[in-house]
Amino acid sequence: MRWVCAPCAALIFAAGSARAQTMLDQQQRLIEIHSLLLDLPPGDAPGVYRPGEISLGVEIIGIPTINGQTGGKIQMTASDRTFAFPRPRPPITILEINEHFLGLEGGLAWVADFPLAVGIRGHALVSRAETSVTEPDTRDILDDLEFGADLSAGYRLEFGALNVTPFAAVGLTRVIGNFRVTSDNELLTSRTTNPSVTGGVRLFTRPGVEAVAEVVAFPGRLVHPRIYLSWVFDWLSKH
Repeated sequence: MRWVCAPCAALIFAAGSARAQTMLDQQQRLIEIHSLLLDLPPGDAPGVYRPGEISLGVEIIGIPTINGQTGGKIQMTASDRTFAFPRPRPPITILEINEHFLGLEGGLAWVADFPLAVGIRGHALVSRAETSVTEPDTRDILDDLEFGADLSAGYRLEFGALNVTPFAAVGLTRVIGNFRVTSDNELLTSRTTNPSVTGGVRLFTRPGVEAVAEVVAFPGRLVHPRIYLSWVFDWLSKH
């Protein structure tokens, strides 16, 4: 059976990683890489929004080269299709990829009178990716259920109208991935619990322009960058 990574935004953290011993090991690892790319990262420093503020923006994840080797074959991966992809992915087809995505998160932040803030966050998601993976004329399916939590801290630096907030986070994510091969109806599964480390910086200037850049690392599995540009406004003041 021929199998490749379901196309998605991904970057393999390959340095020092051990090679899989079997074809199945390699297939499960590619499922895990795709699944972890969908995981909801901290996305911002803790406690940066005031009551009533809403942030509306665009999020882009870069796609560096992904090694698609399974057994003795080199298979197609996400980086063969595109160099970047939005998240959350809309339920429409982009570059032959169709992604249905529902995510929820909630958190609490401790914000004192000084610039340091500390937060705790929980998150969960379900998704379905459909694309031609094993054969050009098929629509294989990857279903994901993921949930986890993280601790984060940020330190706000003020330079007149510009606020700069470096932040970092550590967390755990549980991944339950199921890949269905359309041609033979075979189901491949991956079940893993993955630690993560995130580092980033937030830039904010009035009247409400926000930019966030971060790098999310799942050691031994995946590293990916993320850029978020948004407009922040006070919803309560308008009503």
